[in-house]
Amino acid sequence: MSGSVTAPLVGLSGGENFAVVAVQPADAGCHMVLPCGPEAAAPARKLVESAFEAWSGGRLVDAGKLLVTELVANAAKHTGCRRIGVAVRRQPAAFWVGVRDSSGELPALMAPAHEAESGYGLGLVAALSQRWGVTCESRGKWVWFELRLEAS
Repeated sequence: MSGSVTAPLVGLSGGENFAVVAVQPADAGCHMVLPCGPEAAAPARKLVESAFEAWSGGRLVDAGKLLVTELVANAAKHTGCRRIGVAVRRQPAAFWVGVRDSSGELPALMAPAHEAESGYGLGLVAALSQRWGVTCESRGKWVWFELRLEAS
């Protein structure tokens, strides 16, 4: 995957700076490694936005940003990991977005109690994406979703 660095994002935990990746139309994908915390949601959203706009998926930007925020929040809240990976790939008929963490624990799609303040994340992912899932690796997993492109 490729992508060039443009502007720094400041103010993340530990004084770390992260760059927004400027995705080019010819790129097949892009990837970032971020601290595993709620502050990682902002650069993850920027990555999704940059990729989707470069690949003419502008109408999917809002859904992509919402769903990657949910996956980052789940990783931050439930895994205890120190870093996460965020990847975006262009496929022939869809955009694939994944968040990788080092935990082997699988996420659970919940039915939150009435008026609960949390527990809705994966339900949103399931409702707004065409597909979502978990891909286990030797050290961790990818939780991912796909947003389908309209036929031209």
